[in-house]
Amino acid sequence: MTKFSVVVAGGGSTFTPGIVLMLLVNQDRFPLRALKFYDNDGARQEVIAEACKVILKEKAPDIAFSYTTDPEVAFSGVDFVMAHIRVGKYPMRELDEKIPLRHGVVGQETCGPGGIAYGMRSIGGVLELVDYMEKYSPNAWMLNYSNPAAIVAEATRRLRPNAKILNICDMPIGIESRMAQIVGLQDRKQMRVRYYGLNHWWSAISRSFRKG
Repeated sequence: MTKFSVVVAGGGSTFTPGIVLMLLVNQDRFPLRALKFYDNDGARQEVIAEACKVILKEKAPDIAFSYTTDPEVAFSGVDFVMAHIRVGKYPMRELDEKIPLRHGVVGQETCGPGGIAYGMRSIGGVLELVDYMEKYSPNAWMLNYSNPAAIVAEATRRLRPNAKILNICDMPIGIESRMAQIVGLQDRKQMRVRYYGLNHWWSAISRSFRKG
């Protein structure tokens, strides 16, 4: 089976170890030969990367691991880019959420005034990553988790219409799993669900009965 090289853009995020663990759990379906972290905050990334280095050494020592702040090093020779960046970091998130609240509006990072502000900041950062990928690994695909997902997805569709990018959110899987647990099902795939929109408005949930 082909082994892949992946760069995680936003390597300094505290969510990055979760991505690493997810990749390790799925090595039978998505084997890795190399994993790289990229972040423009080297000090923050180093803390996360050194922790992940221990995890990889224990669980998958055959995967080549490195981290860098150099985009050419990070994006060269990769098959996939997993992007989850936060432009402005948490100080700006605090403003995105608290300023609307002072005016009686919901403070949230994916919708409302805060979501729009965060979206305007995020677009440039995500486009920068797309451009790095296309320059250094033109055959690679990007999986973008960066919020606000809908705003970023629409921006990339309009501004980089030919880019190999999938804008996704993993929240529905988590919600499905929790719902399945609440109603006593063993697996979320035992349910059929329908949901829409930026904040995953669920419109239908039913039990799935499969023959055989």
